[in-house]
Amino acid sequence: MPDTAKQLGLSLWPRDQRFQPEPSATASARYLKYLYNRFKDWRLVLAAYNAGEGTVQKLLDRYKTDSYDAIAEHLSAETQMYVPRVEALILQHEGAKLEQLSSPPTSH
Repeated sequence: MPDTAKQLGLSLWPRDQRFQPEPSATASARYLKYLYNRFKDWRLVLAAYNAGEGTVQKLLDRYKTDSYDAIAEHLSAETQMYVPRVEALILQHEGAKLEQLSSPPTSH
């Protein structure tokens, strides 16, 4: 999203840095760290990364929960498929479940 890219310091003009591997990966990592600090749960982080943090927060507030499972059915089909796909990729490539991942480092 252009607004999120700008908030993360990516330039959209004259050359869109969202399509440049290094700046976009760095910005993505910063955003995932921010989302983790906000939601403290990797499944909520992935849902927020895909659907938007506002969407996830509104659902958490509406259903008075802090659980991904409690809001999953209210997320878009795309996000409902995105979270388990990323979860499966991490398990396949890293041999770890999301809940086994450590929190991002607190420096910077």
